[in-house]
Amino acid sequence: MTAIIIILIIFFIIYSATKKSQPVQQRTKATHSNFRQKTEQEMKDELVQNILRNIKITVTTSSATKSNYDDSIIDITNQSYRINSGNNLKKYSSGVPYWAHHYVYSYSELNSASVEQKKFYNIFKINFLNGEYFDLEGNTNYAFILLFDLLNEYDIHKDISKLESQLKILGQCYPKSKSYGISFLIEKMELDGYSDDVSRLKAEDRYGYQNYDSNYDYDYWRLGSKYKSKLNLNNEEVNLLNKLWYPSNNFCSIEFCCLEVLKLYIAIISELKAKYISEGTTIEKEFTFVADIIARKQFKYRNGSQNYKYSIEPTTNTFYLNIFKYCENAVRESYGHKRKLNTDTNYTNEEAKSEFDSKIIAKVTELLPILVSKITPPDEATEIELNSQTTSRWKIKFEELTTNFKSNSSAFIEDIIELGKLNKKNPSIENIFFEASKFIAKYDKVASLELYVHYLYHDLKSATFDNKQLTKTIQKSLFKTNEQLHDFEQIVSELIKDKNLDKALNAVPKIYEVKRKKIRLDSTTIKEVQQQHSGTVELLNEYLRDEFEDENNSIQSQEISSDEIQIEIIQKKEEFHQSIFLSELSFNPIHVSVLELFSKNNFSIPQSEIEEFTKSKGVFKNQVIESINESCYEVLDDILIEEEDDYYTIIPEYFQKISKNDR
Repeated sequence: MTAIIIILIIFFIIYSATKKSQPVQQRTKATHSNFRQKTEQEMKDELVQNILRNIKITVTTSSATKSNYDDSIIDITNQSYRINSGNNLKKYSSGVPYWAHHYVYSYSELNSASVEQKKFYNIFKINFLNGEYFDLEGNTNYAFILLFDLLNEYDIHKDISKLESQLKILGQCYPKSKSYGISFLIEKMELDGYSDDVSRLKAEDRYGYQNYDSNYDYDYWRLGSKYKSKLNLNNEEVNLLNKLWYPSNNFCSIEFCCLEVLKLYIAIISELKAKYISEGTTIEKEFTFVADIIARKQFKYRNGSQNYKYSIEPTTNTFYLNIFKYCENAVRESYGHKRKLNTDTNYTNEEAKSEFDSKIIAKVTELLPILVSKITPPDEATEIELNSQTTSRWKIKFEELTTNFKSNSSAFIEDIIELGKLNKKNPSIENIFFEASKFIAKYDKVASLELYVHYLYHDLKSATFDNKQLTKTIQKSLFKTNEQLHDFEQIVSELIKDKNLDKALNAVPKIYEVKRKKIRLDSTTIKEVQQQHSGTVELLNEYLRDEFEDENNSIQSQEISSDEIQIEIIQKKEEFHQSIFLSELSFNPIHVSVLELFSKNNFSIPQSEIEEFTKSKGVFKNQVIESINESCYEVLDDILIEEEDDYYTIIPEYFQKISKNDR
């Protein structure tokens, strides 16, 4: 039907053009009207017949089984034109949540999305990976978030064929992402040494593979163009930064951090240029010299060959990117951000690696300590974001506070509360107050209990319930009488019920107020008191059983030694955490504990911490990790927990996929 309509339109256009090309005739007498009409009709019939004799029309339609997919081809005079109607995209039943268009620079921009947008994105991604593609109804932000998501996942699985396939499908389904996707793919291939694939893609590009969107703006996505005004860059600095793509990691997604890395990078390159000039050469000569050695020794290209020419410029570009990574790592270290970028190269040839290290990297590492001291310390907003990314970063400031402590409890509490505010997005915030409570206990009883109440408050609010973290040890020295201990337990019980922090804090000092009572002592009473003292814990548990419980929690105390009492809040509904994962996974309690640990640490934990945790449970680290991965493999068709440098990591979407909450 579509083909017939197009044919009729062609006839109409040709006929109209023929009419316009005829000279305008003056009006004639009525006796000649029949002759004029006949001539025009004959001309039209003759024209149509000529067209039909000279054109070939082939209509190819989709099969009946694919009623929603129209891949029609109209072939006119042996030239084919494909009409992509986009009907192969699936409609999302609930409607795609609207997301106003803006430039997306990294996967982390999903953090600023609404709950509804995040939920749809997770569904969109899972369906995409399973071969079902949603019509985004113009909300292209989702496609670009997925683009960066796939690029991030490549850095873990390192399967370049898988990435190429994914980005090609993404570009076919969502054309606005196509040019960007292929450009990023070429960049990844250049960085990882896939020079033959780079040449192939560039050759395909020359034959129109990318089919660039006329609105495609390469420079907008480059760092120099983006930050020209904000950093007051000159043209040379803009060109320098435009050699780099926008870094798509969490650290640089914090703009303050990104800007400091850029400023350090510009300073390093400037000093590097000056250093080369002082040695009678230039940065361009040295980079080309090293790139030449890498091309000939590492990749075994002949000087002058096509592959050799293609490899020189991409190789020098990787030098700039590698220097940028060194700069970013220096800023990360200065800001107390644990994780570092991998700066290793894939140069297996010893001569190529030696020249790269001695002529470039050695000079960079010599300059960095001097220049990094000039970067700007992070502001409050940046501190909050950094603490949310590295959940143990607070320990740096905490160690500073405890080292410089001068017996001023009030100032210490204020500093700890301030540190807590900077960790408000940190899922492990409660540990700050717990460690502070233990530290100050030997100096100030009230301060210790107040910080302990802060700990309880945040721990009760935390997303996951961990018995190890909820085990509280309080020094017996804080309580001189059973009554004081009882009063504190009552404060804890009420805090559990009403979550009123201010009320609990105001009640703490009253524990130590002198309570005057008329007591008549006799030998019988003294013996009773002695018996009560020996049974402090039993008496306390009697109180707690009767009065200090709610429907979710109970409190138990146990005497550890003559110096301390362990007070433990136990969640009655411990089966809750077992039930958040799919039943077919059959996790045991240790598996669940490990996965909850990942959840509380942004899905990335040092291997040493996992080892320490599993050792405390009496099991081997590797055995636990392997058994979890084995349990999840059928659901994910992939490994859940992966090794990345000295860390274990989980892709958040994989975690959601094994959780019932994502169903």
